[in-house]
Amino acid sequence: MKKLFALLLTGVMLLSMAACGKTEVPENNTMPDNMANMTAPVDALARCMLENQLEYDPADPEFAWIALYYFTGAYGLDHPMVGQEEGSYQLSIPTSVMEEHASVLFAEYDHLFDLPSIMKGNVSYDPDVDAYFVSRGDIGLSEMKFTDYEKTDEGHKVTAKLVSTMDEEEELIQAYEVTLVDNPAAENVDNLLYFYSVASIVPMQMDGAEAATATVETAIFNGLADSHTAELTLPDGTVQAFQFDADSEIAKIMGSLKEGDGVTIGYHETENGSLMIVSIE
Repeated sequence: MKKLFALLLTGVMLLSMAACGKTEVPENNTMPDNMANMTAPVDALARCMLENQLEYDPADPEFAWIALYYFTGAYGLDHPMVGQEEGSYQLSIPTSVMEEHASVLFAEYDHLFDLPSIMKGNVSYDPDVDAYFVSRGDIGLSEMKFTDYEKTDEGHKVTAKLVSTMDEEEELIQAYEVTLVDNPAAENVDNLLYFYSVASIVPMQMDGAEAATATVETAIFNGLADSHTAELTLPDGTVQAFQFDADSEIAKIMGSLKEGDGVTIGYHETENGSLMIVSIE
């Protein structure tokens, strides 16, 4: 079944936390101040990988463009050269700016791949203005945080945690080990937004209750209870209510389903017992 993108219920507040817990922290273990906004590209990569069950693979044109779609769709307007016409859901991104974003997501970035067919409807290119047009993504009910930090010979190692903001406990959705390096495009870009590039991002194995990994099920759609709740019948015959962000792509897909349609979802259970959909196809 063709995978549909769902710019999840997830969103980012640009927060960072230096790895502390001691009164004195070695200098090489103090996170640089200009690394704080790297939560944005790491969030985009994490959601891209989680929702589409992908591994970090910058050499794959489909992965590269899906990741760029997540990044620019959610955070593109942070760049002064990205525009959005009033009443439009599309962002206008000059090719040079798209290349800037690619150099942040992929430390070994060399060039933009041709747009794969899977991006149709989400990203397009207009050669007359040398710009890409990207459907704007929604920001939802999660947050990316940096915790443990270490400067190594390979670069800057951080633990990145995608957490739910649905309750005060901030339940962990997934943690990642991320390696950042100095942005190789820094010398060629004026007013640089992101001073680092992602060299690697790997999901971490979490222990027991600390993990909130997505469960994947193929279910039958019974209808919508409200704008953010769907009733689905699971393979064992039980009927469950599932939550999702009312302003997300998931909501759009749910709204297009008819009673009796089959749908594959990824979800996790929150601390308060709610079932939260994080992907759909």
